Order: sequence, then C-alpha cells, then structure tokens
Amino acid sequence: MMPKSLRTIFCALVLGLLLQGVVQAQVQVPKPFTPCAQNQAYIDLKTEKLKNANAGNKDWLTTKFNRYDTAYCGTDGYPHLFADGRLSNLGDFVIPSLLFLYLAGALGWAGRSYLAQSKGAEDEYMIDLPKALKCMLLSLIWPLQAIPELLSGKIRVPEDRVTISPR
Repeated sequence: MMPKSLRTIFCALVLGLLLQGVVQAQVQVPKPFTPCAQNQAYIDLKTEKLKNANAGNKDWLTTKFNRYDTAYCGTDGYPHLFADGRLSNLGDFVIPSLLFLYLAGALGWAGRSYLAQSKGAEDEYMIDLPKALKCMLLSLIWPLQAIPELLSGKIRVPEDRVTISPR
C-alpha cells in the first residue's frame, strides 16, 4: 500500500498529464482526410444511398448523413474517427471505451466471484446456474465491490485456492 503523500503526488501527476493533453489537443488530421461535406467520394456515397432508400429509411439516413457532414472522410468516402483529445469526440470515443471497460470488468468480476464461492473443482465444470446468475447480477456493481477489496488487499486469493488444469 502506498503512503498517502505518494498517492497524492501520483494523482496530481496523472491529472496534470491528462489536463496537458486536453489543453494541447489541436485538430491534426492526416493529409488524405478532408471534411466529409467537401469529399467527393462521400458526396457520391450519400447521393447513392439516399436515392436507393425507401420512404421509411430516408429520414433516418438524412439525419445520419447530416451528422457525418462534420466528420472527416478518407478517399474511400467513409467517415473516420480521430481520438485527438478534443472534448467534442467524447461521445464518439471515450464513452464507448469506458462502457467496454465497465462491461469487461463486470464479466471478469462475475467469474471471479463465482469461483470465490465455489466449493471445489466440480463447480468449475458443472455450473451452478442460480449461483452464476446471482454472481452476474451482483457484478453490475463491481466497481463498488472492488474498491474496498483493493484497498484492504483481499482482492487476491491465496495460492492454494487457485486451481491448475491437469496436463
């Protein structure tokens, strides 16, 4: 466990680096990319898709292409996402990334808690469905469960509880 002063310095350093990246973030788009509204391949793609769309999809496609008009397109005519630190890209990159990490953590926490509650190797290959469902539901709040275990050091299990597959 780190002393409080080291944790404070570490947090200040990380925060400073993050803020520096946000402040210095400038739009640096690679050469072949242009705004989609000015890209001929994108304009051709948009025209073709809107021409071939049925009446129900036309409004949805128009809204979709209006959002893409402000993005950057390559020579293929498709919009590309640049993770360059701009806060306008928050919904395009940061939020899906955090959602992925949350779901991956929930899945890992469900498996971890199931194995922690297991009685032995038999529970690992014969899944106890009620116990597994309970672990899956409780894993939705995994950050709240993980922080106290991380701070107390109980996040690791003893070596004798770890099963090794036979070879």
